[in-house]
Amino acid sequence: MKKGVCPTCQSKEVYGGGKAAKSSGFQNSNTIPVTGFRAASLENYVCGRCGYVESYIAKEKDMAAIKKKWRIVM
Repeated sequence: MKKGVCPTCQSKEVYGGGKAAKSSGFQNSNTIPVTGFRAASLENYVCGRCGYVESYIAKEKDMAAIKKKWRIVM
């Protein structure tokens, strides 16, 4: 979706939250927990045709922390 194409319906009507207001805090946050004290901000993309949503880690340093703290899925 980062390249503007929905993987579900192939629509090119993909919207990114670059200008969306940032939320913070426990219940209204646009984050996922990395550790008990750290959360990673998410970058979201939404298909305007089918409503499919994808989220990506916004910062490389958060990705590094996830690789250290989370287990790999195989």
